[in-house]
Amino acid sequence: MEQKQTIIDKINRSRKGTIFLPDSFLPIDTRHASNILAELEKEGKLVRVAFGIYVKPRQTRFGLVMPTMYEIAKTIAKRDASRILPSGPTAENYLGFSTQVPMNAVYLTSGTPRKLKIDNRTLTLKHSVPKTFAYKGEIMPILVLALKSIGKDDVDDATLDNLYGVLKEHPEDDTWQDDVKLAPLWIRNLITQTKERIRQHEQMD
Repeated sequence: MEQKQTIIDKINRSRKGTIFLPDSFLPIDTRHASNILAELEKEGKLVRVAFGIYVKPRQTRFGLVMPTMYEIAKTIAKRDASRILPSGPTAENYLGFSTQVPMNAVYLTSGTPRKLKIDNRTLTLKHSVPKTFAYKGEIMPILVLALKSIGKDDVDDATLDNLYGVLKEHPEDDTWQDDVKLAPLWIRNLITQTKERIRQHEQMD
């Protein structure tokens, strides 16, 4: 009972929308914590998102707000002391190259691969090589993954306009020149040319 109260106290101190895993309450045994979380879900204090994943409910006038796939992936990555990056159509959607939300959200991870079923969608964490996480900036690796997903032959004016917007909003001036060297040549050229366009436009303003 004391351990259950310890878990309840932590949940009560947390903001609405916080995600909890059984090992969010160490040193309490994770199997015991899992049973307590299941009890708290039945009591209405938590909402089950997927197996072993719960959220402190946040209600709005539009209904219950559930965590995004990215928030869930980040929570798992934090627990595993690993890094993640959205990949494929997930990266495209994250940066606005596509408005279509993929049913299968894919993230590359430096940690353990896994697949979770969340409602009618799937969260996939795919292990990737260290080079994937060698970038110094935050946006550049996602941008490279998004452009890889689009493909060299499918880059159009809308892609270039969005690329311009991403690089203008997230210039990463201190890191982009090092980071772009890690990208395939065609992506490196696209980014370098777009950076030059931004520079020219700023000089004209």
